[in-house]
Amino acid sequence: MSKFLYKQIKEYLLQLITDNKRVPHYKLPSENQIAVKFNTSRITAKRAFAELEEEGYIYRIQGKGSFINTEKEEVKLDNAANFVCMLLPNIGSDFISSLVSGARKVLKQNGYHLLLMSEKEDELVQANLVSSLVALGVKGIIVFPNNSARYNKDLLLLAFNKFPVVFVDRTLHNIDVSSVSSDHLDMSKKAVQHLIDKGCKNIGLITMPADYGNSTARRISGYERAHMENNLLIKSSNILYVTKDMPDLNERITEFLQFNPELDGLLSYGDIIGINVYSAIKMLGIQVPKDLMVMFFDNEYMHYQEILPFSSTSIVQRSKEIGETAATLLIKYMRNHAVGNDKIMIDCDIIERESTRDN
Repeated sequence: MSKFLYKQIKEYLLQLITDNKRVPHYKLPSENQIAVKFNTSRITAKRAFAELEEEGYIYRIQGKGSFINTEKEEVKLDNAANFVCMLLPNIGSDFISSLVSGARKVLKQNGYHLLLMSEKEDELVQANLVSSLVALGVKGIIVFPNNSARYNKDLLLLAFNKFPVVFVDRTLHNIDVSSVSSDHLDMSKKAVQHLIDKGCKNIGLITMPADYGNSTARRISGYERAHMENNLLIKSSNILYVTKDMPDLNERITEFLQFNPELDGLLSYGDIIGINVYSAIKMLGIQVPKDLMVMFFDNEYMHYQEILPFSSTSIVQRSKEIGETAATLLIKYMRNHAVGNDKIMIDCDIIERESTRDN
């Protein structure tokens, strides 16, 4: 990955040359200073200096250093220097649309252009797309990982080699990669507490398995934490683990609700899982909120409230704020030529509708 650092170093030096073109005998930082700044070897730094000398941008005096060649007419910066790429699992959900909107707004305000790429993880590996993006001169990457909890090796190597990378929606614990995400533990805990405050004592959870990602695992932990803090028994029978691609998804959810009639509250994953929750509740004749109070993660059904059996209370991520924060963090890294290990958690909000309103 030293070739990526070499490109960063060269662009950094070109920017210094542009900014100080009119300063007589301006001395550039030494190879050692640049190597320390970019946390790399002197050999990598030396390559950038050597190319700039060959191209006539600088001249070097042995024992004194490297200086700007003021007779060079023009400094040509990389045309892709102001481009940032966002890698996405899809571009169809309201959450991702809002996330992209927030990131694009901040990037545009700061002179950057946003490129969107939606590819499956295995295709990223096979096509070597991450390395290709960097080779083309993209200055930074915002990554929305998929649900499998596996992260593309090239992305992690980029981050380890101090290329500006920020992950969104997932916090990578024990790995030095910056991320901006919702506090998924607090999100789930806040939702369960809302149901408890409404009088619920037996609260069910319909969720993806914990190994589908750190965010899912933290949501499960938040469900458990709320129970412990309220001295409520955590019943394994009150939790249903499903995936969106299960052929018998509807049957599993229907059986779960049918065989747990004591449930008076339910917190569920959204997407196609939530649609099947709606279907099962309608088929079983469960009255919401009289028999069962229901909450969903995220606000995915707000456009369909008029045709659904009931309008659902949701615990909602601030997706636009996540995008804005991720872009701001990435810009800081790109401008400072220094990458941090920031883990930023964004709060969430409850939007209450009839599914949890008091009778």
